Amino acid sequence: MRFTLILENETREQINMTTTVNQYMTSEIDGLYPPAGTISTSTYAGMDGSYLNNAFIEKRNVVISFEMRGINIEKRRHTLYRVVKTSRYIRVYYKTANIDVYTEGYVETCEINNFQQLVSGQISIICPDIYWYSTDTQIAEYSQVFGSFHFIFPDNDEPFPIGIYNTQNTMTIQNDGDETGFTLEISGGPAKNPTIHNIVTGEYMQVSGDIEQSDIIRITTKTGNKTVTLERNGVVTNIINRLVSGSAWLNLREGENKFALSAASGLRNLKVRLIHRNAYLGV
Repeated sequence: MRFTLILENETREQINMTTTVNQYMTSEIDGLYPPAGTISTSTYAGMDGSYLNNAFIEKRNVVISFEMRGINIEKRRHTLYRVVKTSRYIRVYYKTANIDVYTEGYVETCEINNFQQLVSGQISIICPDIYWYSTDTQIAEYSQVFGSFHFIFPDNDEPFPIGIYNTQNTMTIQNDGDETGFTLEISGGPAKNPTIHNIVTGEYMQVSGDIEQSDIIRITTKTGNKTVTLERNGVVTNIINRLVSGSAWLNLREGENKFALSAASGLRNLKVRLIHRNAYLGV
């Protein structure tokens, strides 16, 4: 199977580990499949079977085995060391004919056998976030008026739209990966108590208080990174305490997801963006 494998460090310096590129010969990538799960159970006293205490998925471990051939091996080895540094952040891009994804982690080891006829090595990366994410971003937007003005400017007297008035307060987005969180951006204003509802499940998330015209509220519902912040006049503040009691950390389920928007006042002034990347346990 043909694939592309690229490693990128925190300064966005990349090294292409794809077979025949720069004469790195990747022989195996371990960790593309779903990580193992941990299941904890306890037995009943004097009864058959057991009951579930908890179940969770372990961290992902991506292991890349490779060979180095050709000339200038020492130079290429030091190039690899410059990008792949132990204990430092690394992003792994993996692409085939059907999927284009990345995962993020930290380098556990980068081992190379220098004194053999065939120079080989292995890179181990620990990924606390268990998912592979699509490189493409999907965005669903809400605004009462969508801009429709465009170039080339019409050269006749026929009427044309400058804006389109939106009479629906809903957003629809397709999730082709596993169930996961998303990022929500609420801007505009003035408005009060913006709320997003999952039309199917009835769950909602509401932020209390006023939104001024220049404010941007960002909500992240991703497991391990759940945040609610307010950006006002260039200053970012944690406002997770403004989440109304009963609010749920909404997720995108597999397939089509529909959300409704509401506010105590000023809904027509708001602009809302729902930002999503498909997430996969295994690729």
